[in-house]
Amino acid sequence: MPYVSVVIPAYNAAAFITDAYRSVVDQTIDDWEVIFVNDGSQDKTLVIVRSLAATDKRIKVVDLESNSGPACARNAAFAIAEGDWIAVLDADDRYSRDRLEVLTRAAERTGADIVLDNQFVVDPISRHTAFLAFERKKDDVTILEFTEFLRNIQSDTFFDFGYLQPIIRRRWLVANDVKYPETLHLGEDLMLLFECYARRANVILLSKPYYYYYSQYSRSSRKKSPTSRTEASCKPLLAEMEQFLKKYHSRLSPLEKRLVASGCEAIREAMTVAAFRASLKSFDVVELICNLCHPVRLFRGIYFANRRSLLQRRAPKGVFVQ
Repeated sequence: MPYVSVVIPAYNAAAFITDAYRSVVDQTIDDWEVIFVNDGSQDKTLVIVRSLAATDKRIKVVDLESNSGPACARNAAFAIAEGDWIAVLDADDRYSRDRLEVLTRAAERTGADIVLDNQFVVDPISRHTAFLAFERKKDDVTILEFTEFLRNIQSDTFFDFGYLQPIIRRRWLVANDVKYPETLHLGEDLMLLFECYARRANVILLSKPYYYYYSQYSRSSRKKSPTSRTEASCKPLLAEMEQFLKKYHSRLSPLEKRLVASGCEAIREAMTVAAFRASLKSFDVVELICNLCHPVRLFRGIYFANRRSLLQRRAPKGVFVQ
């Protein structure tokens, strides 16, 4: 039985999925399995992962007949994972060499069910580390309470903690029957962590980064990443968050309720800004007027989006990532 199951969902990832796999091969521990889930790719992704599996017995391949989204792909992998721990890796991202060893050791030492770590946010065009997801703290390992997690998904957040990628104790995951919400194509990581917190998971956060997250947008060149996909609608995510608030209303503290509600409003702001910009681009006067019916929401959305972008552009630049 492997110690860690690394789940890599992939959709049209032929150009970069081998790099993600190599970052697992290079780990300082080798007691792992990789579960590739080909999510209905139209390129050579399936050919590549099957070729890798032919040379490494630690690889499993799941082939979904049609593109079902990352939530379905990850759930399919979770169903066959055998490791003590499950780690998620997006096909266009990578791990630092000691990530699995450091995170699992921290979990075993503290008794945590879930470990999150800081991230190197990489510019997809220049391939330099643009900034860290959050400022490193004096104490490298801290308990991450739900309220602190929620404070980092708000309108004024520098980096949304919903993008942090967990390692999860598989025994805890199975016992609590936690899965990704398969209706989502955006924000599925966030809602998985919401559900884990609602089930009273013990979550710790490492302030040192061990994960390389390749941003979908280059703030230096103002171009989209070549690996970016069609942007999914935020509406299902908003509906899922509102449903979470209703489902766990009696379990949440007053502060948690306020922060979840505020997180919902942050999504509404982002949706309003996106619709406003789309109406300007298409000269849709009716849609433009509709968006102007919520001036405070629109103003807040534009202000915080521009503020976040400015702060991230001014963040100290990192080193080139091979």
